[in-house]
Amino acid sequence: MVVRLVPFGFIYYWILEYLSENLPKAYGVEVIINRSSLTVPKFVYDSFSSQIMSEKFLDYLRVVDNWPRNEKILAIVDGDAYARGTNFVFGQAEVGGRFGAVFIARLNPSFYGGSENDGLFLLRILKEASHELGHMLGLGHCDNARCVMSFSNSIWEVDKKGWMPCDKCRRSISLDSQA
Repeated sequence: MVVRLVPFGFIYYWILEYLSENLPKAYGVEVIINRSSLTVPKFVYDSFSSQIMSEKFLDYLRVVDNWPRNEKILAIVDGDAYARGTNFVFGQAEVGGRFGAVFIARLNPSFYGGSENDGLFLLRILKEASHELGHMLGLGHCDNARCVMSFSNSIWEVDKKGWMPCDKCRRSISLDSQA
């Protein structure tokens, strides 16, 4: 399985390299990094909240799909987003599908008034990228609070969980891939 990381907006390359080194450890996937960064289109923004509408962003990815069909596309987006019925989301993905996105604005400690902390920022991005990739590989939310597939309703819940799927989730992927 090949996963392509596609940066949108200003994403440091070392973030993408960190993800490409670690996501294979979680799921045994091959990760490649898109050569160029893309621009988030204006029409996916909500003018009232100045946030990206995550469903519209995923729709946009489906429309502009010019990547090889055998690849899962995980967008790493410099921005803040929300989904219908929420104030914000850290990411969103199609369960068992091809497209997902991680919106990194709220993963940065400085978003909450804290000081810059690249290590914490990277770990949070990895957790959310691993979570969304898990959805793309067919996993739902897990009731194990330490599992990367547990639902995070706040940054503190992101910080509590790990970045790897639990044994139960890992077995679920193994069983699905053999079917």
